[in-house]
Amino acid sequence: MKLIVPAFDQHYRASATDYAWTGPGEILTIGTDDAFVGIDSCRYTTHGRVTALDVTRDEVTAKIINPLTQDGFYVPGRERQSTETRRRTAEVFGLARGFEVGAVIGVHRGRPRRHAAPTN
Repeated sequence: MKLIVPAFDQHYRASATDYAWTGPGEILTIGTDDAFVGIDSCRYTTHGRVTALDVTRDEVTAKIINPLTQDGFYVPGRERQSTETRRRTAEVFGLARGFEVGAVIGVHRGRPRRHAAPTN
């Protein structure tokens, strides 16, 4: 499955305004209008890379639900929460749609967008 993982880490940034507080290889989703958020750490990064990962939809859904359940925000079986979980899972899998594996993307106004290559 094509998913988005962090493109940079805390030791490498493309510009002075970049930040990367997520774990390496962590699956990302939209966090704010200008950043991704890791679904495991709930930490932010400005750029992601499209990567082919060997994970199932059920595994990603569990990654979304587990922290919410542990913190008491989610009670399994509630229909309203099930709908939200399906929406979030679809978002995670839909972010890489239209981008090739290896593409570096950022978030602009809440939508994924190809990162422009730096000019020298």
